[in-house]
Amino acid sequence: MTATSQVLALTIGIWSISAIAATQPITPKSTGTAAIRGRIVDAETGRPLRRARVVAEALDTDRVNHTATSDATGRYELSELTAGRYVLRAFRSGYLPVAYGQRRPLEPSRPLTIRDDQVLDRLDFSLPRMSVIAGRILDETGGVIAGARVFVLQSVYFEGQRRMVPVGSTGADDAGRYRVLGVMPGSYIVMAMVRETWPVTENRVEHVVAYAPTYYPSTNRLEEAGRVAVGIGERRTGVDVFMIPGRAANVSGHAVDSHGQPLGGETVYITQEFRGPTGPNVLDLGGGPLIAADGTFTVKNLPPGEYKLNVHAGRPGGNEDGATTVEVNGVGREGVIVTTSAGWSVSGRVSTSDGATPTFRPDQIRIVGRPETGNAQPRKAAGNPESGRVTDNWTFTVTRLFGPARLRAVLPDGWMLKAIFQGGRDITDTLVAPKYGETLSDVQVIVTDRVTNVIGRLTDNQGAALIDGTIIVFSSDAEKWAEDSRFVRAARPDQQGQFRISGLPAGDYLVTAVDYVQDGQWNDPEYLEALRRDSQRLTLGEGVTQSITLTIRNQ
Repeated sequence: MTATSQVLALTIGIWSISAIAATQPITPKSTGTAAIRGRIVDAETGRPLRRARVVAEALDTDRVNHTATSDATGRYELSELTAGRYVLRAFRSGYLPVAYGQRRPLEPSRPLTIRDDQVLDRLDFSLPRMSVIAGRILDETGGVIAGARVFVLQSVYFEGQRRMVPVGSTGADDAGRYRVLGVMPGSYIVMAMVRETWPVTENRVEHVVAYAPTYYPSTNRLEEAGRVAVGIGERRTGVDVFMIPGRAANVSGHAVDSHGQPLGGETVYITQEFRGPTGPNVLDLGGGPLIAADGTFTVKNLPPGEYKLNVHAGRPGGNEDGATTVEVNGVGREGVIVTTSAGWSVSGRVSTSDGATPTFRPDQIRIVGRPETGNAQPRKAAGNPESGRVTDNWTFTVTRLFGPARLRAVLPDGWMLKAIFQGGRDITDTLVAPKYGETLSDVQVIVTDRVTNVIGRLTDNQGAALIDGTIIVFSSDAEKWAEDSRFVRAARPDQQGQFRISGLPAGDYLVTAVDYVQDGQWNDPEYLEALRRDSQRLTLGEGVTQSITLTIRNQ
């Protein structure tokens, strides 16, 4: 495998897998008899890399990461692996992380299938040096600005639309210089933000001026921003941003608790959030004004931009939190309302279709509420660690949910979510949003061990196995195409060209194979619509395994 064919940085896909793994029920690590060996080298020089870290993430066995470190010759060995499928990743400081089987940036990783007593040898990695975007942050006259925050943005399908989201950030030093490390090959937009304000007198009237968020090279309009193309291991320097001044403004309003009582004495905390599939990138600007006895507050001299005003309140019945988002564009805002609450909750019971209890342990399942967006999540609304845990009598309570959310069950291997009902109503794929302070009770989470499977091989036109490409299975009903949809899945074949996708709900599907797709692009309905015409049809019944052979479609 060439150096270019293995390039992938710490991508959206890597982070999304890590985020999912954080909520997965963990079973005790078991000792196996298989092993993986290989060597790690510098992609440019071929020099062996010592102290590189290799991680094998189990996909369907013990769900425990196995790690190893390369020696002075660059060699590593992962031993005592149990049979199953793994994703293999290599990391080293100063280099882009690479996952086994990745040929291009942002391509999903290829799984490895290993048997008991098997040794997979020569699984080598060529790590490219990390790419860098660097430059200076300057004022409109070319003077240095210290302490700016710099974001590298990339176009990603997220929260129902294609949007620019942060994939890297850093701060500028006292000479205005910045360096964003670990940048993947691709096309980016650079944005800088500065908190500095200063008074200006015009026509004997004093007002406060601040810098608006500015895109490279010097514009406030995203559509006019310059694109920064970065190659493998490239250091793009001279990406200087000339900040544009704008007028600061005040934001005023009222803060009340869930009973409408003023929150006198509490503090308004100010944050700026840049959300993406990897999670929010939050700039905490600290405490703002104290709230007056009548609940009024005024945040003074906010530079242009979007802000979240957060209030945390300790109340006799428990802590409450609230947040609201405001856009500041040089004109003062009045009448902003922040209302705190304890969020809303869900309670119910887990069972199988016939009402029996599942055959796995209660601590192997967790019920979660996945929010539609992060807009409603207050700054200090940390979740209860017991939220979503299933008790010995198979009941659960999910607490401190803010804004609309979908309910999901994180399950052990061999099980899948069948349906979620509340009062006889199917809410499995429905956004639910009770009023704050309410509990959505009598929720029945039905799980099943009659798991669907789509298995098969990826081949070329002569029937020989292909190990590269991505298989996408998606519902034939476009209404079911969305982020976090249970009806859209993707997988890459293992080293024998075989693939498996488990846990799709019963129904009618389309399936296709493409040579390359960016990780997560299958969330975009426009992309799936483009695949529809040449895809094969597939019907899955409950517990049914369907086998299919696919070739790469022409793109």
